[in-house]
This record gives sequence, C-alpha cells and structure tokens, in this order.
Amino acid sequence: MESYEDFHFVKYEMTFLTIILIGVFISIVFLKKYLKFLNRFSVMLISFICIIISAFNLVMLGYVADEFNFVDTVNSYLFLAIIGFGILNSALAYKNQ
Repeated sequence: MESYEDFHFVKYEMTFLTIILIGVFISIVFLKKYLKFLNRFSVMLISFICIIISAFNLVMLGYVADEFNFVDTVNSYLFLAIIGFGILNSALAYKNQ
C-alpha cells in the first residue's frame, strides 16, 4: 500500500508559501519605511511566483488524489489563502507606491 507522506509534504510547502506571503504582508503594513527593497515590482513578483507554484502543486495533488481516492481539503483552503494574500499584497504595494 502506498503511503500518504507526499500529501503532507505538499501541505508543508503550501504552508510555507502562505507564511512567506504573510511575512510580506506584515512587511508592507508595518515596515514599509525601513525596507526599501520591497517595492511594487518585488511584491508582485513574489505574489505571482507563490500563486503559480501553489496552483501547480494543487493540480498535481488533484491528479494523485484521484488515483488514490484520497480527499484533502486543507490544501484547497491554503491555496485560497495564498491567492487572497497575493492579491492583498499586490493591492497594498500598488496603493503605497
């Protein structure tokens, strides 16, 4: 029988991407005077890369979960959180510049 450890690794990766975007959000809101490298282009690039990586992982996880008849909704919620923080970070960076 196959193990479900791969699903946990994807969950860890999605959690890591969410933490990155939360860190960018905190940096935009509270540390915008001190961090000069966090301009509009870098925030949008970080958000875009995190959204693309998480979307790719979610699609591949869907294929694997379909083969094993496995249901995991946590990764879907993490994907929605990544999209939300990505859009929010981009909007805040656009407003601040």
